[in-house]
Amino acid sequence: MRILHLFHDLMNLYGDWANAAALARKLKLRGHDAAIDKKNAGDEIDFDAYDFVYIGSGTERSLTACLRCMEKYKNPLLERIEDGLHVLATGNSHELFGRAIIDPAGVRHEALGLLDFETVQGSLRVTGDCVSIASFLPEKLIGFINRASGGQTGDIERPFFNEIGPGADNKSKAEGVQYKNLLGTYMTGPILVRNPPLLEYFANKLRPGSADAEIGGDPFFVYQEESYRLALRELTFSRR
Repeated sequence: MRILHLFHDLMNLYGDWANAAALARKLKLRGHDAAIDKKNAGDEIDFDAYDFVYIGSGTERSLTACLRCMEKYKNPLLERIEDGLHVLATGNSHELFGRAIIDPAGVRHEALGLLDFETVQGSLRVTGDCVSIASFLPEKLIGFINRASGGQTGDIERPFFNEIGPGADNKSKAEGVQYKNLLGTYMTGPILVRNPPLLEYFANKLRPGSADAEIGGDPFFVYQEESYRLALRELTFSRR
């Protein structure tokens, strides 16, 4: 198993490297070799060599820098996504897969154009903890959202509905994008560390299995489960 952490230097705002690390750790516990490659903007990348690509969150300036680099990667990355490559994009990085990003000055930055939405960035911040219902999981998810004000326009189906916390715009609690094996969300955390159900979801997509098939034990995952349950309970209680 080869995991690519793309733009790990520019898009790593909330300790996002831990998402790739947690996934590799889970796969190793199941008896699979799992290696993480970190690639910066401008590096040569063979997307055919990877089973999973992760892109984290960054500042709006970092995101614009990534957009300038994406022309080099656009065609091979989109071709691999069409072929079923697993991709997780957290925070504002999922905005890369829309048609365009319009910054607070009104400047339009063309994006990858994979999905039919545009992001309009305001000059203020929208922040908050969230408890989310995922369309593809029975369990709820937790995270933190810190995005530019404004919102997203376009006709796409959102995979997340936030019972607590902001959505992709001021009109809806829905957020995120999903296409084939690409999943994007404004939630950060890092979310694969904070959410055992989502970590299990990706591990099963890559290498189907169960906890019964895992070799030995790892206290990390025990503490992870306890932390998730506690945070979910506290966030839900605080809403009352």
